[in-house]
Amino acid sequence: MSQSQQKSSHNEDLKIYLKAYEILENGQLKSIDEVPTNILLVENVDNFKENTFWLKIKNLWILVGKVPPLRIEPMDIILFKEKGKWGMFRFVEKKEKTVILSDVKGHKKTKVKEEDFISINILGKVVRIQDKV
Repeated sequence: MSQSQQKSSHNEDLKIYLKAYEILENGQLKSIDEVPTNILLVENVDNFKENTFWLKIKNLWILVGKVPPLRIEPMDIILFKEKGKWGMFRFVEKKEKTVILSDVKGHKKTKVKEEDFISINILGKVVRIQDKV
């Protein structure tokens, strides 16, 4: 096994523990046990221990990175909370003073004024979605 293969194999085995939360039926967040996470999933996030966390929504686990330090790029999925409801949308692009968003599947597009977009309570950028951790 080459040295780079050994290093890659070693990184795949490295686990860190990240904070985790569950969204309850009433929309509230409940802190749950920290989740062991492969370091490869978060190694490119500055101060990943503080800037990433797991969120359990029903039967899905979502790895979320805080914005900032992460930047929202075209086609990123964003997690937000507005008027007590949780949701996700895909950031398509920004044109002049308008932000174009779509549903996560990309079927419905919406134009939003930039000031309205900024006022949304963005929880973070979705790094990964999976059915178990």
